Amino acid sequence: MRRLLKPSLFVAGLTMVLSACTTVMPLSLPLSTMDQCAAPEGVSLRFNALTIALGERPHAGYGIDLVGQQQDDGDYQLIFRERYPDPDRKYAQVITAPCLQVILPAGWQHLTVTDQVSGREWTFTPQDALQSPTPLKKQAPVKVP
Repeated sequence: MRRLLKPSLFVAGLTMVLSACTTVMPLSLPLSTMDQCAAPEGVSLRFNALTIALGERPHAGYGIDLVGQQQDDGDYQLIFRERYPDPDRKYAQVITAPCLQVILPAGWQHLTVTDQVSGREWTFTPQDALQSPTPLKKQAPVKVP
């Protein structure tokens, strides 16, 4: 059985109960959002913490929303989207680097992260926890003089 939930943007408790027949109950992974992120732009996994970092943005109107979570027998799927500024509001003109961090529970086996707008997917296993971040956008090659 699979369920898709809409989580809060602030730290939420993990409520997942598995019985002997692996019936899945509602899921809400612990997460946090920040306006300043030390992680490089991209999607990265380190020590069971998934980080989605947008890189620099020109003001505080940008952010990341986790719009869905799904779990089935240790396989997790997270869906996010970039939040754009409301054109009718004024924002502080300060460079921000929005990011979202999600803590995965012990025992997870497979993770798929999907950008809701572009449809791009990233997949991870616990062995990926020590690798480099995967960029959100493909970078143009750097020209060397």
